[in-house]
Amino acid sequence: MTDRPVQGKVIGSSVIAGIAARAARETPGILRLDTTLGQLMVRWGATARNNLRRVPDSGSRTSCDGVYASISGGRATIDVEVATDARFNALEVAANLQERVRQALRRTGVAAGAINVTVCSIEEPPPAPPYPRW
Repeated sequence: MTDRPVQGKVIGSSVIAGIAARAARETPGILRLDTTLGQLMVRWGATARNNLRRVPDSGSRTSCDGVYASISGGRATIDVEVATDARFNALEVAANLQERVRQALRRTGVAAGAINVTVCSIEEPPPAPPYPRW
């Protein structure tokens, strides 16, 4: 038997959700991560079910402010919900985000499954504050 430590990495769905959230925040044309009412209800339902059964959360699906990730069979499935800037084409922003998440996952060694981007709203960015007149 050798005294060398075993080299390995363990990446869970919470890490994958965090990676996808960072990619979304860094993508041009995305104002913020968002959460739809439907996803909010799904999360509340799962939490209520687990509390009624007194079963701890299995961690099979992790959320991170508008990003939902799960890993099954070595493949990550990611759902990202965003609000986009009206000055950008929302379809191009969503495609760009999918590619950025796919590239970020490649660096982790986790295979990318479905990467779903939902544009919850397309908004005008807030106006710049006026400069004071002296």
